[in-house]
Amino acid sequence: MGGGREAAVSLPDHRDIPGLAALQRGLAAQQAGRKDEAVLCYRRAIRQNPGLAPAHFNLGQLLRERGEYADAAICFEGAARLRPNASDAWLNLGAMFERTERHRDAVAAYQRAVACAPEEPAPQYNLGNALMALGDYPGAAAAYRTVIEQRPDHIDAQWNLAAALLSSGDFDGGWTQYEWRWAKLGLDPAAGFSCPTWQGERVVEKRILVWREQGLGDEILFAGCVRELVAAGASVTLAVTPRLNGLFARAFPGVTVIDDGKWKGKEFDFHCPIGGLPRYLRRNRDQFPLESRFFHPDSAQATKWAGRLDQLGAGLKVGICWRSGLLTEDRRHAYSAIDEWEPLLRLEGVHWVNLQYDDCAAEVARVKEQFGVTIHRWPKENLKNDLESVVGLIWNLDAVVTAPTAVSSLAGAAGAPTWEVDNGSDWTAHGEERCPWFPNIRMVRRASGSGDWRQALERVAAELDSVRVPEYAR
Repeated sequence: MGGGREAAVSLPDHRDIPGLAALQRGLAAQQAGRKDEAVLCYRRAIRQNPGLAPAHFNLGQLLRERGEYADAAICFEGAARLRPNASDAWLNLGAMFERTERHRDAVAAYQRAVACAPEEPAPQYNLGNALMALGDYPGAAAAYRTVIEQRPDHIDAQWNLAAALLSSGDFDGGWTQYEWRWAKLGLDPAAGFSCPTWQGERVVEKRILVWREQGLGDEILFAGCVRELVAAGASVTLAVTPRLNGLFARAFPGVTVIDDGKWKGKEFDFHCPIGGLPRYLRRNRDQFPLESRFFHPDSAQATKWAGRLDQLGAGLKVGICWRSGLLTEDRRHAYSAIDEWEPLLRLEGVHWVNLQYDDCAAEVARVKEQFGVTIHRWPKENLKNDLESVVGLIWNLDAVVTAPTAVSSLAGAAGAPTWEVDNGSDWTAHGEERCPWFPNIRMVRRASGSGDWRQALERVAAELDSVRVPEYAR
């Protein structure tokens, strides 16, 4: 064959393609940071020529940045239909479906993305997340495993596989996979310790340091495992969040309880991060104790709260916590707004008592205005840091209704009849109707793939309406 020079490929003149000039102006404006102008240009391009896939895609990106997820989904769907073999369009469409709680549609979009790019990890990973949201834990686990086969160093897939396995009650595989939390955090759990990490060895007459490395709720949850170490003959030192020190000291009288980080200069035979205990002590359902209560209030706090609640008059005293104090964009979908709790708030004969531990004055005022219901608060009480007071309060309540927050673990450890209103993402329930860690917690899950909390809250209202706790059982 001859070796002639290749002819240069020229772009078509924008006058030959409707909408192309507007698309090019949009690209220039977007690159210059003039995003509002770019949005107008892309919309003009689409009006002039609905077949311009880049205009649909780029407009979707800008609308996503604005938080206009439903409109962004329309744009990405347009781009995907025009370029059916482009995985990025399907991937972005799935992400917008997830943002708008359309998880089944997200699964379908991600499956198309997988078909377009079977060797790429992103479509499979996002497919796993969408299946998790639908409660299809085996399907999610399979998707994450596919990602891991392609990319063993995909930390998020490794970590999410742990959640999928633990959510379905696969304790053996789940706890092993749970060790990936350290890679996700970028930490070495053995750093700074001269003694080895405990890995299930016999602990008779051994000194073992158990140290906190979790959020407050998980720290309380996993602390129940400490009792088995004591029963096995270990000398246990438990290093905890300082605000939990007194509660844990009363809970485990045979354990030395110290503030986190205060173990330096002390000698131990083993150390173990508190989240590492279940790998050896909760390997099957039968290893969870039937009695989970271990928090007991300080007598002065218990007396104080008994008097305060008595002043509210006859009727059930029910604690309420409706959201986390950390509402990031990714976490927001896991919680309902207080306005959606109307089925509960309108129950007759119930005194609602605030357990929300951050600034919630505006929300409490809105409940009073909308429903004529008082959520009782004592503003001088620090429900975030004074956990002795919180446990004294919970101890005197007839019941607790809470979102999946640290309040759930506090109520579980204090033995209060508790309903946790969940979107299905709380893997610590291991897929059961009652939390194995705290059998006094009944799990009430929102319908899979739905953004509607009403059915779940109506169920709690119906069950709570039938509760009349006798005095001796409080």
